[in-house]
Amino acid sequence: MSASSTIKLLPPGLTGLFLFLSLLLASPVKTEETLQMFIQQRLERLHFEEQNELGSDTIYAAGLLLDLYRDNQFNVLWKEQGTVDQLLGAIKSAAEEGLIPDDYHLQSITRYGKKLRQENATLADLVNHDILLSDAMLLLAHHKRYGKVDAGEVEEKNNLATTTPRSSLIDACFHAITTGTVRAVLDALSPSHAAYINLRQALATYRKIAGSGGWPQVPPGHNLRPGMVDERVAVLRERLFITGDLAYIDSSDPNFFDQELEEAVRHFQARHHLDADGIVGRATLGAMNVSVSDRIRQIRVNLERTRWVIHDLPSSSLIVDIAGFMLQYYHQDQLVWKTKVMVGQPFHQTPVFRSAVTYMVLNPTWTIPPGIARNETIPNIIADKTYLEKQNLRVLDNSGMEIDPDTIPWWQYQGRNIPYMLRQDAGPDNALGLIKFMFSNPYHVYLHDTPSKYLFGKTQRAFSNGCIRVQNPLQLGKMLLANDPGNPMTEARFDQIIESGRTTTVFLKQPLPIFLMYLTTNVLDGTVLFKPDLYNRDEGIFTALNRKPVPLEQIILIPESKRTPWRPPARATEPEDIDVNAY
Repeated sequence: MSASSTIKLLPPGLTGLFLFLSLLLASPVKTEETLQMFIQQRLERLHFEEQNELGSDTIYAAGLLLDLYRDNQFNVLWKEQGTVDQLLGAIKSAAEEGLIPDDYHLQSITRYGKKLRQENATLADLVNHDILLSDAMLLLAHHKRYGKVDAGEVEEKNNLATTTPRSSLIDACFHAITTGTVRAVLDALSPSHAAYINLRQALATYRKIAGSGGWPQVPPGHNLRPGMVDERVAVLRERLFITGDLAYIDSSDPNFFDQELEEAVRHFQARHHLDADGIVGRATLGAMNVSVSDRIRQIRVNLERTRWVIHDLPSSSLIVDIAGFMLQYYHQDQLVWKTKVMVGQPFHQTPVFRSAVTYMVLNPTWTIPPGIARNETIPNIIADKTYLEKQNLRVLDNSGMEIDPDTIPWWQYQGRNIPYMLRQDAGPDNALGLIKFMFSNPYHVYLHDTPSKYLFGKTQRAFSNGCIRVQNPLQLGKMLLANDPGNPMTEARFDQIIESGRTTTVFLKQPLPIFLMYLTTNVLDGTVLFKPDLYNRDEGIFTALNRKPVPLEQIILIPESKRTPWRPPARATEPEDIDVNAY
C-alpha cells in the first residue's frame, strides 16, 4: 500500500506525524488499530480510574467522551482541519455570550495543533488533541444549552434548571463532527430568544465602551438640579452621552444643567429603576459611578440566568421579574400584558422557581401562616386587645369552630405555634384582596391582590413577606380565563361572583406555566435596564461563572428528584411590627 493511502487514516496536514507512524508501525491497518486502542485506553483511564487530567488540562466530560468515541469505534473523530477551525471559532465567540473561551482548552488545542504540524509529533499528541477537541465541544454545548454554573454551587438555579438528557449532547456532537457542521450545531444551541440576543448585544455595546476607556466618574457633592451651573455638570454631560442617555453634547455652556440634560438624567434614572425626578442625588450618582466593568459583570450574570430557562419557555406563560417588580403575561409567544408587582422584603425573599397556575380563588379568605402568627400577630394581639377586631380576624380551632379570643391566654404562645387558625374574612380589606392565583410550590408563595394599592406608586416595591402582590389582578384573572379553552367562566359571571363577596374557586382547564425569575439586567424596547441587586444574588453567580467548570458527570447524572430545593435565606433580623396587609 502506498504512503498516500496510509495518510488518509490521519488528519490532513499531519505529514510529520505520518512519517513517525510509518517508521513505528508496519501497516496502515495496524496504525488504525493502534490509534483505536490508544484512544480506548486513554478514555477508560479518564473515566473509570477518575484520572481526569490530560497533561495540564482537566477533562470535564469523561463519561460522555467514552460514549462518544464508542459510537465511533474509538477512531479519531477530528479528521478535517476545517471542522477543527469551526470549533475554534465557536470557542472564541463564546466570549460574546459572557462565557470564557479558555474554559474550553483553547490554548492547549492551539498548542497541539501547531505541534502536530511538526516533525517531532507523537501518537500521544494526536490522541490528546482529538480528545481535547471533543471535550471542549461537549462542554461548550452543555454550557450553551443549560448554563455553566451548577445548581450545586448556585442555589438560585435549582428550581429553574431542567435535567440534562445524557444522550442528546452525545448525539448532537457526534453528528456535528462527522458531518462537518460543528459551528452550525453549536450556534443553534445558543438561545435564539430575543431576550438573550438583546443581552448579547448589550454585552458587546458595554465592552466597546470599556475598550474606549469607559465613562468618567461624576465627582461627589451637593445634588445637581436643573437650572444649576456647576463644573460637575460638564462631567455629567459626558457621562450620559457615552451610554446614550444624552443624544449629543452641544451646549453653549457645558456647566449649565439645561432641559436636554434633565431629560437625559430622567432617562438614565428610569432604566436604572430609580425615581425619575431629573435630580442627581445620592442614589443616582451612585448608579452613574458604577464602573463599566461592573455593568459588564452584571450583563454576564444575567446571560447565564437566561440560559437556565430560555430554551424551554412555553408559548404562553407568566413571568414574574422579581428584581424589576413586574409581571409579564405571554400568550402564543407574544407579550400581551404586563403590570407592576410587589415582592418580598430582603428578609422575606421571594424565591425563584417554575410552576404552573392551576386555579384562582375569588374573594379569598386569608389564614395567617404559622410563622407570621408566631412572630408578628401574637405580639400585636398582646400589645393591643382590639387588634383582632381592627384586622377583621377570627380565631378558629382545627375543626373550623370559632373561638372567643378573650378566652385564650395569648401570652403563653409568645414565640410558639398556636393550636388555632387566625383567619381574615373575604372582602376588599382582606390582605389578599379580591383574588389569588395558586400554583404548586414548597414556599407557600402565590400571586394575589392587595388593599395597599398606594404602594404600587413606589419605584422600589419590596414590601411583602414573600408572596407577589399584583397591581391589576382582576384584569389578569379575566385574561387567563378568556385564553383558557373550554372554560365556562364568562367575564359577566366573574364580575358577579366578585360583587357577591362569596369565596369561589375557579379551576383552569389548561394550567398556565409561571416562572419566578430574578433578572438584574434585561433589555426592553432597545433600552438596557439595570436594576438594584435587591437580594445580593449576583455575586454568587459571577463567582461561579468565573471559576473553572464543574465536570459534567457531577451535573447531568444527578436526578432531578435528588436535587436540593432552593430555599430563601433565613432572615437576618426580626422585623418591627409589620402591617398584616404587607403580606
